[in-house]
Amino acid sequence: MKFIERVFQIDNFVELGKFFKGGGEILNLKNVAGSLFGFIVAYAFEMTKDKIMVVVQDEEFGRKIADDLGLIIGEENVFEFIPEEDMLADDVDVLKLKFAYEYTQGRKVFIVSLNQLEEEIPLSKELNTFSFVVSVGEKIGYEKLLSYLARNGFERKKYVESRGDYSVRGSIVDVFGFTGEFPLRIEFFDNEIASIREFDIFTQRSLRNLNRAVIMPKLFEKGLTSGAKLEMVKVYETLDDSICIVEDKNLIVQSLDEDIFNGRKFKKFINVLRLEAGEFDGELIDWASKSQPFFNSSITLFSEEVLKLLKNGFDIFLLCEGIEQVERMRELLEETIGFENVGKIIFEPRALNFGFILTRDKVAILTEHEIFNRIKSRNFLKYRKFKGITLHELDMLKPGDFVVHVDYGIGKFAGLQKIKVNGIEQEAVRLEYADDGVLYVNLNYINRIKKYRGEEGILPKLNKLGSGEWEKLKERTKDSIKKVARDLIWLYAKRSYVKGFRFSPDNYLQKEMEASFIYEDTPDQKRATIEVKQDMESDKPMDRLICGDVGFGKTEVAIRASFKAVLDKKQVAVLVPTTILAHQHYKTFTERLKNYPVRVEVLSRLVPKSKQLKIIEDLQNGEVDIIIGTHRLLSNDIRFKDLGLLIIDEEHRFGVEAKEKLRKMKVNVDTLTLSATPIPRTLYFSLMGARDMSIINTPPPNRLPIITKIISIDSPKFKDIVRNAIYFEVSRGGQVYFVVDKIAEIEDIAKFLKEIVPDLKFDIVHGKMKPSAIERVMLKFLEQKFDILISTKIIEAGIDIPNVNTIFIYNAHTFGLAEIYQLRGRVGRSNRQAYAYLLIPPVESIGTNAIRRLSAIEEFTELGSGLNLALKDMEIRGIGNLFGKEQTGFINSIGFDLYCRILEEAIEELKEQEFKDIFKNERKIKKKFDAIVSADVSAFIPDYYVDLDSERFNYYQKLYDAEDLDEIDAIREELEDRFGKIPDEVENLILISKVKCLAEKCEIQRVEVGRENVVVVLRDEVMNSEIFKEIVDVFSRGSSLKFEKKGKETRLVLKFRYSTSVKQNLVKFFGLLEELMTQFSDNERHFATNP
Repeated sequence: MKFIERVFQIDNFVELGKFFKGGGEILNLKNVAGSLFGFIVAYAFEMTKDKIMVVVQDEEFGRKIADDLGLIIGEENVFEFIPEEDMLADDVDVLKLKFAYEYTQGRKVFIVSLNQLEEEIPLSKELNTFSFVVSVGEKIGYEKLLSYLARNGFERKKYVESRGDYSVRGSIVDVFGFTGEFPLRIEFFDNEIASIREFDIFTQRSLRNLNRAVIMPKLFEKGLTSGAKLEMVKVYETLDDSICIVEDKNLIVQSLDEDIFNGRKFKKFINVLRLEAGEFDGELIDWASKSQPFFNSSITLFSEEVLKLLKNGFDIFLLCEGIEQVERMRELLEETIGFENVGKIIFEPRALNFGFILTRDKVAILTEHEIFNRIKSRNFLKYRKFKGITLHELDMLKPGDFVVHVDYGIGKFAGLQKIKVNGIEQEAVRLEYADDGVLYVNLNYINRIKKYRGEEGILPKLNKLGSGEWEKLKERTKDSIKKVARDLIWLYAKRSYVKGFRFSPDNYLQKEMEASFIYEDTPDQKRATIEVKQDMESDKPMDRLICGDVGFGKTEVAIRASFKAVLDKKQVAVLVPTTILAHQHYKTFTERLKNYPVRVEVLSRLVPKSKQLKIIEDLQNGEVDIIIGTHRLLSNDIRFKDLGLLIIDEEHRFGVEAKEKLRKMKVNVDTLTLSATPIPRTLYFSLMGARDMSIINTPPPNRLPIITKIISIDSPKFKDIVRNAIYFEVSRGGQVYFVVDKIAEIEDIAKFLKEIVPDLKFDIVHGKMKPSAIERVMLKFLEQKFDILISTKIIEAGIDIPNVNTIFIYNAHTFGLAEIYQLRGRVGRSNRQAYAYLLIPPVESIGTNAIRRLSAIEEFTELGSGLNLALKDMEIRGIGNLFGKEQTGFINSIGFDLYCRILEEAIEELKEQEFKDIFKNERKIKKKFDAIVSADVSAFIPDYYVDLDSERFNYYQKLYDAEDLDEIDAIREELEDRFGKIPDEVENLILISKVKCLAEKCEIQRVEVGRENVVVVLRDEVMNSEIFKEIVDVFSRGSSLKFEKKGKETRLVLKFRYSTSVKQNLVKFFGLLEELMTQFSDNERHFATNP
């Protein structure tokens, strides 16, 4: 990277080089600004062969310098010994062990903060005697490794989920030691190590190959059999025999009880001064650098600074986070300083944490994220002990779970069972129904079975086989869906004939405003912004719905659309369901647009009457650009001079009368509707053309994870933990939520809080209060009039108070996963670290399964971090909001997945029948038809290869649901990676799944593969289509082909020359299907694809 080379060319690094080559032992540096600190450390590393020990005052600064060093000298050369504040004691022990191990392995840059200097680490000369080294090609003996693991405190499990676990599957041993970032997968061939791979805990997939690895036990654990003794030393003792670089020695010594630097045997000592005052030994180098100026998100101010620097002959490097940010900055600067000046700037797609300017050397290293007050994202991978339910486990079908069979209804999964078909062993799915009914499902039909998903806590009713009730229920569901979908499509149709205002393309002000967003846009957010702008720039009135969880960036998209409308002299109305939300949006819009001449006002009953009259008058005269309000905006006295954009937040929460007024307003005004409840992507695809939608499912990437802790109320430290957490939040100017499940619990919590934090103010809200009373309390809380809000779970509904960053959830075990996920999402809405405390009764009273469910939430600390099962519950709410609450009943009756499938079918039928004229030009998405492939060959996953029924079922479904051959190849790789060499039966299964996949794309209904021939049955539509000739042509070229009639069915019988087995016939028929697909592709035919 050019900026790294350029910085190292400045004269001061020549002076620094002389110091390392022998000139003195102590050196002082002053005016070291920003990330220049990291360059000095990097130079020390490059110029010497010694360990570099870096001591910083501030932990966050230390983490950022470690991040910078990873960019400058490579992450493998940097070790950061700064525990995260939420680290459990066990995890801190692991970090200490890693530090000790890395310290014994050779030169590296070690970064510690002053808080860690007096910690003890197990730094023993005999440290390596505890370890077990594995190398590819080494004949160490399979049993020897297992014996070591058993002796040294490792625990054998089905799957490796946390440090200290190991598992054995055939010739594969998985193990997670206490020093590596990732667990290891060691594969043997006899007693020789054939391969070593790191793998991911959550996917269980390999990440990369290694030639050598070290397994280290948990040395702090008592009772290990290794004989060596641990010698514990203070971290500051490791400074001996190193090059020590300290962030102002005097300031660090002032913070400690003693001068820990006194008497140490440093090879070199560099003191980076932060204060001019104070005495110091040794020579001094002045770096004449200063921090990057503050531009307050203004591209205009930044442009002026760039022109000034260019005029004074500076080399300017602009560091951006990625290619897209580089292109965005180029575009913005070309409009403000011109193409020629932009050509003089060197743009880099990698960024440091802090910009700096070397005034004497005329070099400016500027960071794009600091221009716009954004946090630089940091890529760190951290594995902690995982004690919750894994995603893998959450989604796995277990015996006893409810399932939905498309044709037979709701039953229970009773595992897999071996059966014989034509004398050949196969595996079938056993389902149990009401009145002791049992159904065995052939693997060919496995994709007709889905795990039942309804609203959390709902237990479905088992269906009775052969009763006919299931078919009637499916019909009622489809009729109900058609009724609501018909209205939706009709509204869309009416709007498609109306002419609207065509907004102008973006200008530089629009680009500047968007660039000042403090978070990096997520892919979903970018897509939604583009789609909204395309709608606004067309001559058809926009009617777009944006779905996404609170905090995922919907409001930012709305603000960008509003600004675009205002730039074209149009007015914007933002309609929200509650007064509190109106004032929140007012605050957000005002803050976001404060640098631009845009007037934003709010109308609600909290605004004084005199001011309301003035706002209404100015609105009519065109002096108000953006008006935000509740249903008050729908009153007859509200007039606009030129309304161009209507934004509706949570439309489903408005009453019938308000919705009717909105329906009339929306016909010729661009309308954007925001919803905080997500909808499933399958529904999104099926509604394309009937409703314009954008889905935002990914959270802002730079948000700090929410630190989540489970605390038992019988813990001796319970009161202290709650008290300290509350006082910590309040001490930094924040506020606290205390959520209870039942209104009856509020009084007890109020007494408890009075006892432990008597000097703090609190108030109460719950669902039985009048809406006006709730709003009054919430507004006082928003205005920071009190510290703690005791509430029932009503706060989960879209309230956004960035100043609240600690939440307690009392009796958390009684809440659903989705509820906890959403409640926790009420905090962490700013750049401040947020905390969620899940309070539970004594563990023995609620059971281990409840604890493990909560632990899953505790582990998945980030927004959108993969709790898809919890999100299913929110998607069910999303469907209810879109189509009406009565649809939730149907979802609970037939299951979420089948509901979505029927919904897709219902909408397609409406498009093809009642509304075919409207959608005649819409590109048709061909339906996917299931092909049945049967072969007289053993094709299943043996239980000696994959022993869990649920795991085998999962792989069967993945293989039979695969969309293309690449997906099947990836599943094959995963099986081989996780379980070792693939048995013949599994190879046959994979080949059959490939035949099935291509047969479906060629619209083949059934394939029967025997020893003598292959029988193919095509769908009726294909028999009468233009592609029939192509199919016959390819099949007859590769085989002897004849036609047979069996009842109403026409069968194509293929006989292959020299083919003597079922397997050979399968292989040859698969080859014909591949040839057929190539021919279709050459002729630009498009066959059945799944949306």
